[in-house]
Amino acid sequence: MRILIVDDHALMRRGMAHVVKEAVPDADVVEAENAAVALDVMRGSTPDLALVTVRMPDLDGLDLLRAMKSEWADVPVIMVSTYENAWYVKRALLDGVAGYLLKDATPQFLGQAIAAAISGGGNLLSPRAITTLFDDLEKSGHAPEVPAPRWTRYRLSARERQVLVLLSDGLSNREIAKNLFLSETTVKDHLMAIYRKLGVANRTQAAMMAIQLGFGAEPRPLPGPDLSVGGA
Repeated sequence: MRILIVDDHALMRRGMAHVVKEAVPDADVVEAENAAVALDVMRGSTPDLALVTVRMPDLDGLDLLRAMKSEWADVPVIMVSTYENAWYVKRALLDGVAGYLLKDATPQFLGQAIAAAISGGGNLLSPRAITTLFDDLEKSGHAPEVPAPRWTRYRLSARERQVLVLLSDGLSNREIAKNLFLSETTVKDHLMAIYRKLGVANRTQAAMMAIQLGFGAEPRPLPGPDLSVGGA
């Protein structure tokens, strides 16, 4: 797999290349320090996927995304940014981004985003980017100006989204309660609402649905045989 990394900071490129190699050991990584070099690379040997930073001095990553999609529509592009601003996320989605990750993403999450992008499995967004989109939607009081990701139709509350992200990372009810400063009873109530809205029956199904919708990381094995709402 050939992966192009576009970032104007050499240290960031090298660091991202290291993370990519950790997440996708067989990747052939190519680096570009700006949009012009990236487009030359694309014309010379089209990569399977591009990882592009948002802010660059000549042509920013969002403009580069649009240029790439206009000429190489089938090449998935994942934005990797320090910016979780809703405007950046919405514009990237509108222009056909395959994922929007923050630069503190784990190698595991990056690997999942790459796999989802290559397979055409939908947009994979960092949980904080998802929260930013929801918060912006709630503040504006009207529908988003971009094609709605699949998870928007389930109408999860902000707290339910937080619970689902932690559930998808394999945390127990007790651990979720501790992280969110809630009682276990309250966590169970939120899980009941999540199950109902997602149309699932247990923790495993909810965790797998969360991955499909772009929430959180691949779930680790859950402790204990009890997969019901009451399981700790």
